[in-house]
Amino acid sequence: MLTRVTTSAMPSTRGRPGPSQLLVGAAVGTVVWPLDLLVSAAAVVAGRSRTVAGAVTRLVDAHRRRLVRWHGWTDDAVPVPLGRATAFLAARVGVGVVGTAVLGLLAFGVYAAVVGLLSWLFDVRVTVSDPLAAGQVTTSTMLVFVPLGAVLLYLDLMGLAGVGVLDRAAADRWLAGDRTERLTRQVAELTLSRAELLAALDAERARIERDLHDGVQQRAVAVGLLVGRARRAAEPGTRTHELLDRAAAEAEHLLADLRDVAWRVRPSSLDTRGLAPVLHELAERTDPPTTVRWDRPRRLPGHVETTVYYVVAEALTNVTRHAGATRAQIAVDVTGDGPDERVTVVVTDDGVGGADARSGHGIAGLVGRVASAGGRLTVDSPPGGPTRVEAVVPCA
Repeated sequence: MLTRVTTSAMPSTRGRPGPSQLLVGAAVGTVVWPLDLLVSAAAVVAGRSRTVAGAVTRLVDAHRRRLVRWHGWTDDAVPVPLGRATAFLAARVGVGVVGTAVLGLLAFGVYAAVVGLLSWLFDVRVTVSDPLAAGQVTTSTMLVFVPLGAVLLYLDLMGLAGVGVLDRAAADRWLAGDRTERLTRQVAELTLSRAELLAALDAERARIERDLHDGVQQRAVAVGLLVGRARRAAEPGTRTHELLDRAAAEAEHLLADLRDVAWRVRPSSLDTRGLAPVLHELAERTDPPTTVRWDRPRRLPGHVETTVYYVVAEALTNVTRHAGATRAQIAVDVTGDGPDERVTVVVTDDGVGGADARSGHGIAGLVGRVASAGGRLTVDSPPGGPTRVEAVVPCA
């Protein structure tokens, strides 16, 4: 099994680091490159030793944090095999050597500038090179050294920036995943996010259904009872009795509508009784007449039952509102076994056709819901009909 190196560094946005950041990052990288050499050599010699793998993990993790903070590198937090992590440390050795040379030149330049200023201003004798040791640095000499030092400082800073580029290039090559890996990871993350979003949406639907059933619906029942009592107390044939009769009828309609809305949001019986009874009840509530064909109904995983229910509910809603059909049918079939088990649900009607899964239509939302469950949804609805909506959802 491949050993993989993970990271605790937070992903960041790639940016342009300032000179001070480059200086610190290069200095730290230069200081630790001997450790990179030691650990990478140990990884080559010792192979997949747990101790060496742990050392590689910790050192690479430290480098990733350093690159994020000081070099503006984007850390995708992609786990890498031990071999690639070791190769990164080996590449870091070369970068560290170059960084040592660049920082050495910068240190020498700063030292020479300080010595030159001391010799020019205070006649302090500090040997930097033979020409400076021969006597005091004069103003004319300083006028030559200043522009030359400025040019060398600029070149050295450019070299320092180049070290940062090399450092980030090594990280991009060995620590960041390639384009295929990044795209695969992004697709997996998006799929997981969509599934989590739908799960949260289903939980919210269940909460709304409970609130309607236990709260609003109970108040509607209480209103109906009070209206009934007032109607019985009123004198028959009066205007008040007539208004109370109408109020009682409206209260009954309100209660029926609330029950229907609560059931369509998410039937609580889906959790207690399972999918098959809910589909039969859904068919009974649908106009035109709808039949259910499921030869051997049984309980399915919760997320599968929820997905199938919303597919059927939305398809039957379209049948009622738009199809102009005289009949419809729901067919459910569970095939396969173990990890290959899947449920296929088909909703057909003899209506006018023309159903579309374009954005903005109810069926369009079903495509994403079924895809988040790992399945697929197809719609066949030519003008003039018939319409066939098919969803295939894995049960694993």
